[in-house]
Order: sequence, then C-alpha cells, then structure tokens
Amino acid sequence: MALKKYKNSKQFNSELMKGVKGKIFLFLGEEEGEKDKSINRILSYVFTENTDRSQNTGRFYINEDKNAQEEFIAAADFALSGSMFSDRRVCIIRNIENLKVNDTTRNIMDDLITSTPEGTILIMTSMLNQPPAYIEKKYDTVEVIQYWKNFDSDLFNYIRKILTDRRIRFDDRIIPLMIELTGNDIKKIDELLDLILISSGDIDLNENLLRDIAGDIRDVSIFEFTDSLFLKEKKSLAYLKKLLDAGTAELLILNMIVRQADSLEKYYGLLEEKLTHEEAIAKLGLSASRLRRDRFNAIIKKTSRSNLNTIYPLIARTEYSIKTGGSRNSIMTTPVFVLASEILSIRQ
Repeated sequence: MALKKYKNSKQFNSELMKGVKGKIFLFLGEEEGEKDKSINRILSYVFTENTDRSQNTGRFYINEDKNAQEEFIAAADFALSGSMFSDRRVCIIRNIENLKVNDTTRNIMDDLITSTPEGTILIMTSMLNQPPAYIEKKYDTVEVIQYWKNFDSDLFNYIRKILTDRRIRFDDRIIPLMIELTGNDIKKIDELLDLILISSGDIDLNENLLRDIAGDIRDVSIFEFTDSLFLKEKKSLAYLKKLLDAGTAELLILNMIVRQADSLEKYYGLLEEKLTHEEAIAKLGLSASRLRRDRFNAIIKKTSRSNLNTIYPLIARTEYSIKTGGSRNSIMTTPVFVLASEILSIRQ
C-alpha cells in the first residue's frame, strides 16, 4: 500500500517563517536533526525570553521500556494543566511510536488532542513514516509533517551553499569528509558549520583544519582546554566541543575557567603589591615546572587585567544560566560554549 503524502519539512519550515499557525503537530520520519530545527523555530517564535522558554517547555521521551506509559501520562499532565505564570506553553513528546496502543493510551491521546488549552502547542514525533492509525483516522486537527532522510547530494549542496554564503574559502573535496565526520546528521553538520565560521578565520578550509575543528583529534583534558581558551586560540572551541560531547559537566568546565581566571587575578594583584614577575610566579607555585611557567607567561600576554574585568561578569551570568536551565538547542548555545566564544572575542 502506498504511503499517504504529507507536507514535507521544507514546505513546513517555509511556512514557519511567517509564524506558527497550528496547535498540534506530528513530525514523522528518521531525520531527527531537521525535526530539531523545526522545533527550535517554533520555540523561538513562541518565547522571546530564555527563562520563559525553559520554564514553559516540556520535553518527554517515550522509550521502549515499562516506563513508556508513565512518561506519556506525565507529558499529558504538563500539556493539559496549563501554567499560572504564562499563557504560552510547548509540550514536546518524542518517539510516540514506542507507545503500546491500549484503552489508556487512546483516552490520554484523545484528551491531549481535544482538550489542550489555548496557548499550548503540542509537538509529537515518530521515527516511522506513517502516523499511528488511531491518530490518522480520528483527528483532522493534527498537522502531520514528513521529515525524509537527507541524501548525500542534498547535504553536499546544503554545505556548499552555507560555506559560500559565509565566504569561507574551501575545496569541494572537503565536503564529503564533513558528511563522513558528522555521520550524515544535519544537526551535527550545522554545529560543525558554526564551529568553522568561528574557528577558521581567513584560513582556507582544508582537511587537516576540518578534522581539528570537528574534534576528530585525540582526547583533550579540561586543563588543555582552559589553557587554550586563555591563550585566545580558536581551536579551544573544538576542544570544548570534545569535552561536552564526552559528557563533561558544564559546571566543572566553568569551575576550571574560574580557576584559571583567579590565578591571573592573583598574579596581577601580586604585581600591584610590588612583587616582581618572578616572585609572583613563585607565589603561584609555577616556578618549579618550566612547562607550566612558560604556558602561564604566554597566557599573561594574551589575557590582561582589563580582560578579567570583562570576563568575571560573563562567568557570573553563565553560572546563573547553567543553574537555571539556560538555552541548550545545540552545543553552540550551551552557556559555557557561549562564554568561551565571548572570551575569545575580547580584545586585549
């Protein structure tokens, strides 16, 4: 039996440029990265403040386990309850194909589709290419969008256009490598393109630079990252991406940034007390290791006292954002990544 044709993601994203018209959506197909793009566009349209967005967005994941129905009930509670503090809410339920169809499931779905309050948007996703029969046959208020997997040729043209538009000098031969390094994942491709824009500068994009930016390098330590960051090296963002991809906690990374900033602040304070450079280095416990001393000396040349006066307020904002659930649409928008990008942009 032929699959029913639904609106595709390109058509839907074009419509989103003019605003969000519907209230209940079902995203079908394997292209998860494109689904994330559409979801983020909807969230950006609905919420103008990050705090409002984090407090009034519910994200629920239906896994293939015994807790699937409990997660679905929790999602329904969020969507149906509304909020005392905002008249806008978005409820996102991923992978509804994992729900076992029974009377309870049908009743909850019926409540969701017929009784979700005004101002609440419901977004459901499925990895399958057809909606569940109990939704397709019963509810015409659900807007179904098809997210077909991108072909390599589509990705090639997409990458080529982005690099050209951003005036990055490149050889077409690196585009298949980008597709390989990202595993054909459009979300990872977008993150890599953003990293390239930040990291490449006026340098021609070649295979070695691409692998370095993509983090296709040996594991790096958090100490190497913080040193690289305060040396104002653009590759520090690739190091940071590697740490975040490996699951390193943002607060741990932030604490190491604070530690490095505090060492610099103490050094400049010692100079104000009329200590010599060598005496200040000794006070910091760096005189015994030539490698650490040389690295710190290089950092001093790149990070001035006035830089620190700019960095500390950014650190405070980042800590607040991490603890209150700041924007995390992608690695590029995690609070600690934003902080690192801002530190790199500070002129001495």
